[in-house]
Amino acid sequence: MYNYYPLSRSSKINLYPVEFAKTEHIIVEEQNLGPASKEMLKNSIDNWNKALRGKMSFALKLAGLESDSHQIVFNNDGIMSKFASLKTNKDIEVFSKKYGLLGIQQPDSIQVNSQSPAIKATLQSSYIFTNYGFSIFEPIELWKWNINEVQKILRLYHVVRKTNSDELINEIVEIKIHRGMFGSLTEDREIMDRYFIHWTKGEAILMLPKDFEEKTMLEIAQYTLAKVLESHISGGINLSVGDLISKPPTKGFMITEKRYTKYLLAAIYYDLWQTINDSKNVYLCENKNCRLPFIKSGRKKYCNEACKQEAYRIRLEEKEGRDNL
Repeated sequence: MYNYYPLSRSSKINLYPVEFAKTEHIIVEEQNLGPASKEMLKNSIDNWNKALRGKMSFALKLAGLESDSHQIVFNNDGIMSKFASLKTNKDIEVFSKKYGLLGIQQPDSIQVNSQSPAIKATLQSSYIFTNYGFSIFEPIELWKWNINEVQKILRLYHVVRKTNSDELINEIVEIKIHRGMFGSLTEDREIMDRYFIHWTKGEAILMLPKDFEEKTMLEIAQYTLAKVLESHISGGINLSVGDLISKPPTKGFMITEKRYTKYLLAAIYYDLWQTINDSKNVYLCENKNCRLPFIKSGRKKYCNEACKQEAYRIRLEEKEGRDNL
């Protein structure tokens, strides 16, 4: 039941139907999924509900059997920009029906039922919303967290490319001191203070290596950008054999590679990785009520058509206000 999203070139893939629903209205027994998948759906809903402490609102879920699947031509280029521009539940619903579920597996039963503080700590968003695996049900909270994560990475990339201002960088990431027991080996661990990089007013991203503690904020931001992307891609990308190209003079041959992933979210983060490697420019939407980062094409000024229309309405309202003075 996995999809295989191509990362190297466009290719046809099969997608299962996805449905957007209010979680409290989902009746497992009425789903057209087959007995085994119904049991998986029930378990997934229960575990996500416990992990999110009963605060689930809406969700996306598989809504059919293999016979209900449809085929699309998938091209990874630009998928990240489309994902980052999702704002409303309706936007997310349309995107999921076109491209499928993200591919984040449910927290397991040990996690959600354990009373151990150490295991409970793994129920943080940065753990449970980034764990690649087969999924049949995904809370909308999972989607919104990753959309926000991609937007933050794009903002950081935008600032790193445009400025070396510590003030602007600190609007996105900041350094905080954590006291704890750190060390690569058990016998080396001791209680000490270490520096951690956080999203500003948000979650910790990583512990800063000691050899980076004296570096500039720009160098720290560049390192953070690379490591956060590495963490999101890790475990999600696969390599396979492409074409065999013979070399007659040497009787040798060359194996070209193809990259693919079973997880839509990994494809999104891989496209973000490629965006940075290709040094593409990131711009901020000119709608003053939005200002989300996006990859510009042509003379585009807004992240989507809705923002373009909203900006136009704002200009009209401001003009009317000036005319009435």
